[in-house]
Amino acid sequence: MYLLKLVKYCAIPNKRLFLCNMLKSKILLLFVLAACIFGACKSDPAYDEAAQLAIDDDIIVKQLAANGETATKTPEGIYYQIISKAATPVNPPVKIRDSLDNVFIHFVSRLYTTQVFIDSTASNTNTTDLDENTKFIMANAIRGWKIGLALIQPGDRIRLIVPSTLAYQNRIVGTVRGAVITNTPIPANSILDFDIKLIDVKPVPAPGTTTPTTITSP
Repeated sequence: MYLLKLVKYCAIPNKRLFLCNMLKSKILLLFVLAACIFGACKSDPAYDEAAQLAIDDDIIVKQLAANGETATKTPEGIYYQIISKAATPVNPPVKIRDSLDNVFIHFVSRLYTTQVFIDSTASNTNTTDLDENTKFIMANAIRGWKIGLALIQPGDRIRLIVPSTLAYQNRIVGTVRGAVITNTPIPANSILDFDIKLIDVKPVPAPGTTTPTTITSP
């Protein structure tokens, strides 16, 4: 109404053109506001770890039953099967200190629901390769590995079924070796299936020492 009075009482050379431009500006503003509202409605909801864990757990339980398999569940929600034990157990037992230690493993990883291959070391049976291809820093490992590898000793082999909440959650990631993505990305909310043989554990040097203690599996 104010704009109409302004047009009526002010000396504007082309009142029709002025009104058209104002109308276009209002339409443009409404379009921008609608786009912002639509974008907000389409944004992803906040990640709910507890809800996703419940979904993953239901999938794992049903697939285990369908395959006639049994597995032990950790308090965190990982399912595992001890495939084999070392012929000669390490004595005293090794304790992996979560983020500090380096571990040497052979592994095969797959998507749990489809069993599509993701990645592996060169062999899951060779227990002598101690190089950069088998070395993993625990600080860089997913939570599922930190929990699962603590269940075994050098020379043991384990299967870990890791819910997405203890792996890559709702992120889409690729398997990286060095600076190269080696395969197609892992989908968001993927449950992962690992076959892992722990070869060796190399703790970081204790305070006052210069070389770490090496514990090699039999």
